[in-house]
Amino acid sequence: MEKQNNHIDRRGFLKIVGISAATTTAALYGCGSGTKSSQGRNASSPVPTDQMTYRSVGGIKDKVSLLGYGCMRWPTVPSPEGKGYLINQEAVNELVDYAIAHGVNYFDTSPVYVQGWSEKATGIALKRHPREKLYIATKLSNFSNFSRENSLAMYHQSFKDMQVEYFDYYLLHAIGGGGMKVFNERYIDNGMLDFLLKEREAGRIRHLGWSFHGDVEVFDQVLAMHDTVKWDFVQIQLNYVDWRHATGNNVNAEYLYGELAKRNIAAVIMEPLLGGRLSNVPEHIVGRLKQRRPEDSVASWAFRFAGSPELVLTVL
Repeated sequence: MEKQNNHIDRRGFLKIVGISAATTTAALYGCGSGTKSSQGRNASSPVPTDQMTYRSVGGIKDKVSLLGYGCMRWPTVPSPEGKGYLINQEAVNELVDYAIAHGVNYFDTSPVYVQGWSEKATGIALKRHPREKLYIATKLSNFSNFSRENSLAMYHQSFKDMQVEYFDYYLLHAIGGGGMKVFNERYIDNGMLDFLLKEREAGRIRHLGWSFHGDVEVFDQVLAMHDTVKWDFVQIQLNYVDWRHATGNNVNAEYLYGELAKRNIAAVIMEPLLGGRLSNVPEHIVGRLKQRRPEDSVASWAFRFAGSPELVLTVL
């Protein structure tokens, strides 16, 4: 990923696309026409392998690729028994190989992704590459069973499924829903946060953080724990719509990022394309972007925006 543009900062970019409270929903949540002009470079054009940007931010010394790989949706094939679908491991291997060949070194997964198969499939694909050149992230996704026994079992199973002896980045998964009551039940009352802190001390977790969805009061209270816990990173949703005009359960990313910046905490970014909607925007926005950089895809603008803040470690 390149820096957004030497002559266009985030404020300037928002002016180009015309983002305002009045235009956000109508302009960007509607469906674009999907015409050829919104597709950017021809997909068959060669992709350079030597232009990845690497970041070391906050207290993190790793040189992490600014473009990371989220492993939430791996390709699947019909089950031979005709019952549902299975992960297409060959396709997963090819995708991982392509990403690594083009400089990606950060891979993010979870025990619950792809019906519970993502960690194992990701582990198989990554095992074929040198471990010391990769940064692997997974999560404690104990949504349905908060017990210590279940949470510990999930934690240890992640090591087995991913075939690793340590995780570079480990997250408390999707905090915010259910308020502080649910957060406490998932991580405090069962002693799991204390356990994970000891695992970080032992080196089996190199960096400990959390991903956020939902109640901003939970964000504020858990972030306030930084004085004692020392969070290494936090994963937030950030894109050029949610920067100041988040809707629904989302929170303005300008606020979330600003609170992390006050504490010099690295930010990992999810949803840079707002669920894909920012890759298919209305034609009047396409036209403005193409005036500036005719050869760049519309989606690439969203990634450059998400990666432009200085404390962003990687964009998934």
